[in-house]
Amino acid sequence: MNSNTQRIVITAVLTALLIAVGPLAVNIGPIPMTLQTLIIALVASVSSTRVSLTAIGLYLLLGAFGLPVFAGFKGGFVLLAGPTAGYLLSFLLFAPIIGLSFKRWANVWGLIVTNILASVVNLTIGTIWLTISMQLPVEAGIAAGITPFILSSALKITVVVIVALAVRQVQARTALAF
Repeated sequence: MNSNTQRIVITAVLTALLIAVGPLAVNIGPIPMTLQTLIIALVASVSSTRVSLTAIGLYLLLGAFGLPVFAGFKGGFVLLAGPTAGYLLSFLLFAPIIGLSFKRWANVWGLIVTNILASVVNLTIGTIWLTISMQLPVEAGIAAGITPFILSSALKITVVVIVALAVRQVQARTALAF
């Protein structure tokens, strides 16, 4: 399989993974708790920046066009303008933050640091948009948009690091580089 075909296949598989897991959610307030960030971070941690940006972009595009791929099996452009828009759109930053930084620090600590940074960026951008769009006081925005997600973010990062390191070991032993 040539590299372009391999890249297309891997992008399709990663996009399908996002579509399969993205809708699963638990409503805990205005922002649902999902596995989206776990899969987004994993995609960015195991594939090239180009492949992960493409997969994440396709996922967001499919959701914008109305496919029920977002939290709670919802879709539509309105979600990219509503209270969750900041979280969704900041997914596009996971790929460059994790991908480019991890290339610089190709070790477990680099993977941990870049995933923490991507999560902080996601929660910060998401909470800023949530606070503005719902006209919340800053304290209420933080209470709704960051506080409930601190523990789950730490758990997701732990899972991502363990799985990404295992996938990268397989990639190193095979010709399966994506």
